[in-house]
Amino acid sequence: MDFGAYENMQKIIIKTEADTKKFATKLAKSLKGGEILALEGPLGAGKTFITQQIAKYFNIKQTVTSPTFVLMKVYPISNFQFPISNLIHVDCYRLDEPQELFYLGIEEYINRPDCVVVIEWADKIKEYLKKFKKVIWVKISLKDKQRIINIK
Repeated sequence: MDFGAYENMQKIIIKTEADTKKFATKLAKSLKGGEILALEGPLGAGKTFITQQIAKYFNIKQTVTSPTFVLMKVYPISNFQFPISNLIHVDCYRLDEPQELFYLGIEEYINRPDCVVVIEWADKIKEYLKKFKKVIWVKISLKDKQRIINIK
């Protein structure tokens, strides 16, 4: 899997939790900094689990939970082997308007080469994200006890 080719759609079938962990680890390894991971999918699709595995790859010791009520959490990365120093986790599930993210200071982190921004329920701010170049769309569908992941 080459996640660097953003313009090419990739389809990945996930059958087990172990497959999800492998997928998330490969995705994390491909990150160089400045990316926005835009996660889409229904409740229970694995958006938070994928984010937790990315945090685990970056050796983040804090418990990573969905920021549904606070909308955004910042996790410092103190492992110097990575050029990325912050994982920003955003949840747009309860978001009424994209402007709410401005009040939280999301623009302070977007496009910074030392940050990766992971956004759950990114489809709620799709228009806002169109202005950024390094957006990796990860759409998760559930079918027959499998997860079908489309990456663009």
